[in-house]
Amino acid sequence: MQALLALTLALLALSAAAAPIDVAPAGLYHHLDAAGRRNLALAGDQVALTWEDSRSGGPRCYLGLKLRNETNFREFPLGQGECFDPAVASLDGDRFLLAWEDETGINAAIADAAGPGPALHLGAGAHASVAATPALGAWVAWNAPAGRWQRVWHAALHGAEGRLSADPALPADPVPVLDDQSFPALAAAETGVWLVWEDRRHGHTVIYASLSHDGKTWNTPQRVSHNPTGKAQGNLGRGTGAMRPVATPVGGRFAAAWLDKRDFLSGYDVYAALSEGAGFAKDEKAQDSFGDAISQWHVAAAGNRRGDLVIAWDDDRDGSSDIWFTRRTASGYSDNFTLPETSGPARQTDPIIALDDAGNLHLAWIERAPDSDSSGPTRLRYMVWPLPRH
Repeated sequence: MQALLALTLALLALSAAAAPIDVAPAGLYHHLDAAGRRNLALAGDQVALTWEDSRSGGPRCYLGLKLRNETNFREFPLGQGECFDPAVASLDGDRFLLAWEDETGINAAIADAAGPGPALHLGAGAHASVAATPALGAWVAWNAPAGRWQRVWHAALHGAEGRLSADPALPADPVPVLDDQSFPALAAAETGVWLVWEDRRHGHTVIYASLSHDGKTWNTPQRVSHNPTGKAQGNLGRGTGAMRPVATPVGGRFAAAWLDKRDFLSGYDVYAALSEGAGFAKDEKAQDSFGDAISQWHVAAAGNRRGDLVIAWDDDRDGSSDIWFTRRTASGYSDNFTLPETSGPARQTDPIIALDDAGNLHLAWIERAPDSDSSGPTRLRYMVWPLPRH
């Protein structure tokens, strides 16, 4: 019954879905790889999308901007030289906050309808994430070498007349680092700011998080994922892995999602947890049983003020890679569903999603031809799907 309901809801909205568009020239190699999958953001009537492509012969970063009622994005290049993992978040009603890695290290900037402003250089590092809320401010997080290990850092940002400045960078965890920390993801709302990341302090990768209620002081980091620590099945290693966390505000709470290998024989599964007070409630598997025997990839999450929560990823349960969705309901996560535009013989991967307060799901993804391997040229696609009410 739940599967039928999910399918019915999807079909009801198809007639109102905007047709997908190609964001950038086709036949290139496109990437949507920002930490926390923070490549898509909404501010007022504007939509911003960031990506990398190969049109110049190497990886370069781009920002696309458009009004919601416009069809095509206007493009703006980002960074110096080779550029990776550009991220974007809404800064206020008509501006965006950007971060990326290029040959100079981590950089951040403010963008408005005219494009990006001057870049603020933050030093060496990779995997930048950004978040902002008018009530508490703006932040950037990244990981950078700290002796033997990678360590996650964050800094508060301040903007004046289109230029950014930053407070001194602080470690996500003030205690001495014991192993690698990486792939931070930020999420911000009026109720606080969450920073989540991959952490190997237990000898295998788990998800940790820290909360700031006021945007200034941060709580002691705590573990979010409950993949087992200790010897894994078959006496393999110190525990199973969890990776690539994402985070989003939803209603008055926050949600975190990630890829989790606690059932290591079937590969990575999609797990998620909702915030509860100063921590997170018990994590849950977000995919349905039809995806249990195969691996899931590229998990993304989006919420809005009215309490909608959508999680997306790609897997090949139907024989070719498609993008799948689940919604949070009063009884848990819905059975998984896909859309005609994000499924079929072509290979659909790397979903990026954002939800506006009216319940419109903005979606970007990468598409390859059916007979193309993972190194084949791609199309970067975008569409809007009105999310049916429960």
